[in-house]
Amino acid sequence: MALFSVLLFGFSAINAQSVAHVNSQEILEGMPAFKEAQTKIQSENDRHKAEIERQQKEIQDIYAKAQKQIEAVKGKSEAEQRKVMQSLAPVEQDLQKKQQALNEYQQKAVQSISKMQAELLEPIYKKVQNAIEIVGGKENIGYIFDLAVMAPSGSLVYYGGGKDVSALVKKQLGL
Repeated sequence: MALFSVLLFGFSAINAQSVAHVNSQEILEGMPAFKEAQTKIQSENDRHKAEIERQQKEIQDIYAKAQKQIEAVKGKSEAEQRKVMQSLAPVEQDLQKKQQALNEYQQKAVQSISKMQAELLEPIYKKVQNAIEIVGGKENIGYIFDLAVMAPSGSLVYYGGGKDVSALVKKQLGL
């Protein structure tokens, strides 16, 4: 019976897989390629933001000018008011077109930024994932939890330490 217990315990110890954790955000922030990608994405985002602000200002200026024309004829004859309102009909159509163009630009900008993020960041994320898998295999680790993802989302119920393999992953990545 004692021999059976030793054998059973021995096999379960051999088959037991360790648990470790990494902080992918910390790893990513240490990668020059990630920083470069973030800079490019931010630059593109700033460019779109500036264009959106320019278009919004243009719309606001046209609207303000039309409002001044309307205010200028208040208290004047009905014929003069009608004449100004008729002259503003094309301005109203122009404003609608510009607002529609702005909305379309905003949608395209969001799509452009999303596409850029995917193109620039996906290979970096894959590189980190591959490094984590290599370290897990080398260290015979059965489970590696990502604290950067799990803790903020609330899916990490308890964290009592464990082996932090972030440094090993950084080493695998050459950082």
